[in-house]
Amino acid sequence: MAISRRAVFYRLVLTLTFFLLAAGCRHKAPARIKVVATTSLISSIVSAVGGERVAVTTLAPPGFCPGHFDLQPSALVAANEARLILNHGWEGWFAKLKEQLRNPGARIVTLKTAGNWMIPEVHRQAVGEILQLLIEIDPAESLVYQQNANRYLQELDSMSRQIKAEFAGRNLPQVLAAEHQAPFLVWLGFRVVGTYGRAEDWTARELSRLARVIVDSGVGLIVDNLQSGPDAGRELARAAGIGHVTLSNFPLEGSYFQTLSDNTRRLAEVIR
Repeated sequence: MAISRRAVFYRLVLTLTFFLLAAGCRHKAPARIKVVATTSLISSIVSAVGGERVAVTTLAPPGFCPGHFDLQPSALVAANEARLILNHGWEGWFAKLKEQLRNPGARIVTLKTAGNWMIPEVHRQAVGEILQLLIEIDPAESLVYQQNANRYLQELDSMSRQIKAEFAGRNLPQVLAAEHQAPFLVWLGFRVVGTYGRAEDWTARELSRLARVIVDSGVGLIVDNLQSGPDAGRELARAAGIGHVTLSNFPLEGSYFQTLSDNTRRLAEVIR
């Protein structure tokens, strides 16, 4: 039986109405929360806890010293679009960024977690602080943030136990280290008998002091900091005939766990 033109018309209307209603009911993904972090120490945690709900921008490249970072125009663009801006409080250039900022809706937070964030216990404190901030600005997703944080902390605790076990009971050498690496080395069980600052600030008197420390304290290893001088102590180590290694004080490529693993692997290789 032939279908009348009127029946075809009504059928088309019903079909179009169905698709329009379906499109209207389709879930629209909420916009991601834009977060600006001054360093990769902060952004690595924000990414892990925020997951798909956040879009994070790191201002200071992880391979450079964030304390001596030259502020780029792109940093201001990102900050002007951010809902949350996080810093440690020691970035000398951050005050300049705030002066130029034209984003009255942004929440600017100087994080309270003190100490070396590469140390798992300190990192754990920072996770808790950042988790609370994300919950405060986006309470509807608090369960997601809490679950992400729990998974991250479980991995952190597991890796921390493995690393401590790897270095426990070893006959670790006396260490001369870049000042920013000293806390992490002490956490691992090394005895740091001396520290030094940036190599460009060294004087003949400072070199003489470091040489005395090496000889008088029986230093067996010199540890440089990637961000403040990756080869600062290399020549001293070569002249003394002792080990040398360079560690990163910030997550490279945005991965805290990978950098923590790389740092401890390098140390284990140089002292075996």
